[in-house]
Amino acid sequence: MSSETNTLLHRDELQGKRYPLYFERAVLILAFVAMFFLHPVVISMVDGTLGMLVAWCGLPLFLLLCAEMIGRLVQSMQKG
Repeated sequence: MSSETNTLLHRDELQGKRYPLYFERAVLILAFVAMFFLHPVVISMVDGTLGMLVAWCGLPLFLLLCAEMIGRLVQSMQKG
């Protein structure tokens, strides 16, 4: 083993903390559960075709966006 760095920019890299992947998976499962319970509420709030579109497309995208933002927040807290 040589002491030379073998990165592309020849820099020293340190091993970081282990990322809590189980937390991000739990948030994703919670987003699916929220979709199951919020779907009828959204359909009853918005009538017609727009309600179906919001319930089947908008709500899942919004919940996945929230899960992703929570995962990125956890990741940024892990770096610092």
